[in-house]
Amino acid sequence: MTARAVARCLPLILVLVVLAGTAAAQSAQKISRPFGTQLTEWNRILDQAQVYLDRTQQVEAETDDWIAKIGQLLLEAHEVANIARADLEKAQELLTALGPEPKEGEPAETDDVRKERDTLNERVAQLRARVTQTELTIARAEQLRGQLGELTLSGFFDDLGRAYPPPFEADTWRDGLAAAYALASETARSALDWRAELAARKRGNVIFARMVLITICVLALGWLLRRVLLRRFGRNADPDPTYTRRFAAAIAEGAARGLIPAALLLTILQRATARSDLFFGPVADYVAAACLGLIVLVLAVSLPRAVLAPSQPVWSLMPIEARSARAMCRWIGLVGFIFALDVALIVAFHDADIVPALRSIYATVTDLLEGAGILLLLRPSLWRLQKRTPGSDVEKVEAAAAAPFWPLLRLLVAIVVVVGMGAILIGHAGLGDYLIKNLVISGLVVGTLFLLRGVLRELVGIGLRARLIREQAGISHRTRRLLKFWLRVLLDLVLVFGGLLLVLPFWGVAWAALSEWATLILTGLRVGNVTLSITDIGTAILVLVVGLIITRLLRRGLAEQLLPETNLDLGVQNSIASGFGYLGVLLAGTLAVAALGIDLSNIALIAGALSVGIGFGLQNVVNNFVSGLILLIERPVKVGDWVVVGGNEGFVKKINVRATELQTFQRASVIIPNADLISSSVMNWTHQDRYGRIEVGVGVAYGSDTARVKEIMLEAANAHERVLDYPAPFVLFMNFGDSSLDFELRCYTDDVLYKIIIASDIRFEIDRRFREADIEIPFPQRVVHIVPPGDGA
Repeated sequence: MTARAVARCLPLILVLVVLAGTAAAQSAQKISRPFGTQLTEWNRILDQAQVYLDRTQQVEAETDDWIAKIGQLLLEAHEVANIARADLEKAQELLTALGPEPKEGEPAETDDVRKERDTLNERVAQLRARVTQTELTIARAEQLRGQLGELTLSGFFDDLGRAYPPPFEADTWRDGLAAAYALASETARSALDWRAELAARKRGNVIFARMVLITICVLALGWLLRRVLLRRFGRNADPDPTYTRRFAAAIAEGAARGLIPAALLLTILQRATARSDLFFGPVADYVAAACLGLIVLVLAVSLPRAVLAPSQPVWSLMPIEARSARAMCRWIGLVGFIFALDVALIVAFHDADIVPALRSIYATVTDLLEGAGILLLLRPSLWRLQKRTPGSDVEKVEAAAAAPFWPLLRLLVAIVVVVGMGAILIGHAGLGDYLIKNLVISGLVVGTLFLLRGVLRELVGIGLRARLIREQAGISHRTRRLLKFWLRVLLDLVLVFGGLLLVLPFWGVAWAALSEWATLILTGLRVGNVTLSITDIGTAILVLVVGLIITRLLRRGLAEQLLPETNLDLGVQNSIASGFGYLGVLLAGTLAVAALGIDLSNIALIAGALSVGIGFGLQNVVNNFVSGLILLIERPVKVGDWVVVGGNEGFVKKINVRATELQTFQRASVIIPNADLISSSVMNWTHQDRYGRIEVGVGVAYGSDTARVKEIMLEAANAHERVLDYPAPFVLFMNFGDSSLDFELRCYTDDVLYKIIIASDIRFEIDRRFREADIEIPFPQRVVHIVPPGDGA
């Protein structure tokens, strides 16, 4: 089972890539055929499948083909049934609109109405029959697919449980080596026959020479591209490169030393597997096997070195000790070499009749070496992190690496390897080969997807840091962080889903079943009257996000470029820009709902019920509800802001549907209706940012040196660590007071939440410096003149 899965590795990946682009077009083309033709074709396929099942012996590859055919039939039948049900509902609605037929004694219908009723009745009968016939076909296809699946599962377990000759008996080695010698002789004869036939052809030597010349040119081009990549983006002597620089260098190293050679080998592989005047017969399989094995070997050696950088530890993407990184690269290279040789031999001789003795010896040699390499890679000593240094990557991954999941996973993998090696030693080569080789394949797939995940996550970060998103779209840093988080979560889900599609076929899950499940999930799974589709949900989210971004860009351009050129009042300009923004949000939401496939009549019913509720006295509730929506969309006030609403001051803790919760500095909660936040004035200290101004007033005695007073106040402000240098602090001579010369210090901070504390610290410092400079801060003085009685006359 594993050998056949490995041999089909490349076609499966190609099918996975092509399936998404061609499934919809093929489905639409097949559904457009007449229903009678489709039904006849379905019955023919099911009859042939039944004949195949009634045979005394079945072939595994043919069984897989029948499962794939029936799976495609089920997809078509389900879609035809869904379309027929939808058409039936529409026809019944039209029939209901005509009303009931007139009873005896009532006025007869007109000829036009009667003809329309007869046509609709005939249409309803046809659609009901179509739905019934399609459901019957679906039921029959499900039964046949279940029987084929049981047949495949039975053969799968028979192959795993099959006993082979024990690998340590002399007869096993004698028979196995004899079979290997015969196979090698047959391979040599095939190569000689190919060379003789190629030489006998008129243009054989010319074709061979041309192929050699093309190969040399391609290798030269690949070497040049590799050199350019390494010079431009590769590693250098920088002792402390940033993560972005290390990441770019890892991509360049992996591409130059792995992907480019693999692409060249893939070109030769495609040339060997296609119809060719150069490679034909068994030699084409040998060339393809060699290329595929070399591709696996090149990737297994180059990609770990690109990530771990064993020769330059400062460039490693993983915070693993340099000695461990070198050991891991060695063992991964060893396992990759054995597996590449294994893949090449399996592909080259996939049609050969391998005797059980040779199968036992082959599994013993290759699988035991691969298993030993896996066990060496699982040693805990190889997974030690570097010593903690401030700002290093260890701080970012130490918590994740310390989680119990990874030691448990390594333990489970080790148990599977030991079980596989033990099965081989007792003569169950099929079970051991299945476990160990599938672990290696799964590791290669997971490792490749992990590298791809790093590349895609970095691209997400780069895209959200682009000037178009930051400045022109005006998306805040907090929103971009939230968007980056959810995009990366979605990316992880897609990679997990894709990894399962690639890995599960090697573990025995039928590719046809996976293809059907994936198609059902992507195209829609009908549950009652609702169709659940990941594609529709993803499309709706994409439409909404793109619509909001386009709305933000257009609104920004309208407010900053177009409207300022007009003579309109500033308030009118703001109203036009805000109204355009609301209209764009409404339009984006409507398009997203339409893409999701939600029946807008349901929304109309909700709106009608809401209107009735408003008429019965829910105006205040709806007012607060709509105000809450405005708060969430426009965000004049958001969670965490320091606001002043009327006589209440504090931080916004939560914005609910009806009211907003405000927590005061006395830790009391104030519930404010959303309508009050929209209709009344609100002071928001942290709306756009946390920058703020601090004012400190002080009075000095008449006769003081005002220049020295100004100097001391500026020194006190500049000495505080939270006072900004730009804008610079400044002092104003405010007034000649009754008892003092009044000054005011004004300075700025980047965190207005510390405003009161900063002002208090500055006052302490001014008081201290005034005492040292003998500058007096006077208290109010009043002179009372007592007028004797009679003097005021």
